[in-house]
Amino acid sequence: MSKTSYRPDRPLIYPERESKTLELKLRLPDFRTLAKTCVAFANGAGGEIVIGVKDGSREINGISESERDRLYDAFPSGLHDLVSPSIIPHLYEKNIDGRRVMMVRIWPGDCVPYFMKALGIPAGVFIRIGSVSRPANEQTIEDLSRENRRISFDEESSGQTISVLSHDRLQEFYRKDTSQRRLLADRVILATSRLKSGLSVTHGGILMFCDDPDRFIPEALVMVSRFAGISGRNIVQTIELKGPISLLAESAFALLEQWLDRDLRLNKMHLTGTSLIPHQALREAIINALVHRKYSIPGPIKIALYDDRLEIFSPGAFPGLISITNLGDGTTFLRNIVVARIARKMHLMEKLGTGIRLIFDSCRQAGLRKPEYNESGDFVKLTFFFEHVPRTAEITEEAIIEMAQRVDVLRPSDLSREYNVSRNTISRRLDALVRKRLLQRHGKGAGVFYKHLLSGN
Repeated sequence: MSKTSYRPDRPLIYPERESKTLELKLRLPDFRTLAKTCVAFANGAGGEIVIGVKDGSREINGISESERDRLYDAFPSGLHDLVSPSIIPHLYEKNIDGRRVMMVRIWPGDCVPYFMKALGIPAGVFIRIGSVSRPANEQTIEDLSRENRRISFDEESSGQTISVLSHDRLQEFYRKDTSQRRLLADRVILATSRLKSGLSVTHGGILMFCDDPDRFIPEALVMVSRFAGISGRNIVQTIELKGPISLLAESAFALLEQWLDRDLRLNKMHLTGTSLIPHQALREAIINALVHRKYSIPGPIKIALYDDRLEIFSPGAFPGLISITNLGDGTTFLRNIVVARIARKMHLMEKLGTGIRLIFDSCRQAGLRKPEYNESGDFVKLTFFFEHVPRTAEITEEAIIEMAQRVDVLRPSDLSREYNVSRNTISRRLDALVRKRLLQRHGKGAGVFYKHLLSGN
């Protein structure tokens, strides 16, 4: 057996879990397996493969000298032989408390779709779904080809003429200026030789200004269901909502507000409701689902209300550079360019990159358990919990690491604002994370700040 790098007795845990942009490998796999993951990363947001870490327990075992040398010497050329278009990996080492791991960094590709040469297209195209690399389906390959042309689905022609748009909705939004020039500038319509009129409505135009978008974009609607209990078996009521995005947002919010405002209290002469979810968070979650879902996938947005939680299912995995690991840090990637631009002008959206942070912050301020995002298959699920949690219970090492990963510089004052605990408690937590080599301390006294170990200096 080849000699491995130094391994202390105490277990050392890698601070990040496998995700859309991270793959953990205990040993160097065969190059074909490694290449599939590289293809999936290149077709998406990029990512890193860490070799020398167990994927389940995240225990850092380190990499042997022979594996390290083989990766450096043979993998770049092997990847070139296995994959098309060419992918250039960035290989480097990281020493974590005496244990050396190898990092294979793959950047997002500019020539998607990437594929395994031996399998060709479509069988050789892989994408990242959650923490798993999977073969891409036909629709996903179309999306990748569209991305390669630098065009989004909502910018493409729907094949319909401008007559399918609501004149009243156009007038309400544009006031007096509904000229072709204005609609072309906003990509509500585009020039085409396929229709006699020479103009076609884009998918984005359909979604924003057509009274019945689901006629032209399959299942561009919202299904809201209410269940008895905490399982998905006993449906009390299901309501199907249709219309343009602005109407869907308004209707879904009004319906859920009615269903959620169930805790009625007598306040002098008036009954007042206390929502189970902060209205600001609920509104933002609905808007995010409508604006950022993948409309090229048939299937409605589904909202399910249970006794203990609310779930929002949105078709399409996180787009571009967005992943579970960077939610709420301000990273923005627009899947639907036309829809997002018009939604902002309609004041449906606030500043880009702030929505998820707003959801987390408003629930925390309300004393609720932190909402959870899950990416599984080609959809995203957001779960709001009705459970209230003690503020002091949130100041865990995991919570501090999470905050350190989403900000460039972490200061004790940031944690003081977030959590209702003493400065001594915060200092003890930070010192423990420094000793575990999960955080780096910089500066002294009032100017001290911390950085996540793997985020660099």
